[in-house]
Amino acid sequence: MRTSFGFLKFQKSLRKGLDAPATVAIFVGKGGNSPTMIEAIQKRRSVRTYMGKPLDDETLAQIKQYIRQLQAPFGIQARIELLGIHSEEKRIKLGTYGWIQGAYDYLALVYEEAPFAETAAAYMFEQAVLFCTNLGLGTCWLGSSFSRNDFKKHIQLGENEKLRIVSPVGHASDKKNFIEKHIVKADKKHVSRKPFGELFFHKNFDNPLTETQAGHFLTPLEMVRLAPSANNKQEWRVLLENNMLHFYKKPYPAFDTIDMGIALCHFELSCKELGIEGNFKILKDFYVREPMEYVISWV
Repeated sequence: MRTSFGFLKFQKSLRKGLDAPATVAIFVGKGGNSPTMIEAIQKRRSVRTYMGKPLDDETLAQIKQYIRQLQAPFGIQARIELLGIHSEEKRIKLGTYGWIQGAYDYLALVYEEAPFAETAAAYMFEQAVLFCTNLGLGTCWLGSSFSRNDFKKHIQLGENEKLRIVSPVGHASDKKNFIEKHIVKADKKHVSRKPFGELFFHKNFDNPLTETQAGHFLTPLEMVRLAPSANNKQEWRVLLENNMLHFYKKPYPAFDTIDMGIALCHFELSCKELGIEGNFKILKDFYVREPMEYVISWV
């Protein structure tokens, strides 16, 4: 057990902003029906093949209205752009290197570079993804398999802003493209999830958490287990101790902070929906064990 001075110094600079509660936006459907975020988490799947037509104006308006009022948690500046076309316009070329076919509309995540920015921005982006899921639309997180230059032609970036993630959004096609049929489907890690006891622990990392021990945190933790991650690595871990949950990550290049943001989003949205009180906070001088890095706690 040891702690990193540099990491704790980084944490101290964030603590003031991280103590602020996240903005949780709830979608209310037509006629007062409220699809739950837990249901959306359970339904969400990565969709790579779409029907080849743009979204209708009403659906586009719903998405725009929703993403306009989203705010990234922890005091981070971020925004989501909806890029698309109208039927009478020439189609925008948005390169995805064959991973995505038939999509006309995309969500794009932009944030100001700062400590914890990727995690907070990913939290917000997953809210938009789940909203679209509740509209019956498909999405797919893209962190590297797209042409940033193509997308940047249609996004006004500020001096300190970064385009990090995009996702197609549209109606899924029954047909699958080559990559989806022959690569993704054959690679079981893209659809499987690690067992509960490999991700969650009780008091220490030598003691897997049981579903009984999880108590009222069982459903939020299960929603964390369902969170998408790069190559489905699921390199985050959660430690339950004294009714507090401590979130850790196993560092890996490019996507560990993004994946953590998605996991935190699933956890907090589920807690809010179930009436479980608490908030995220970085605890001072919290010890870690290699190769784990402590990230944040739910207190």
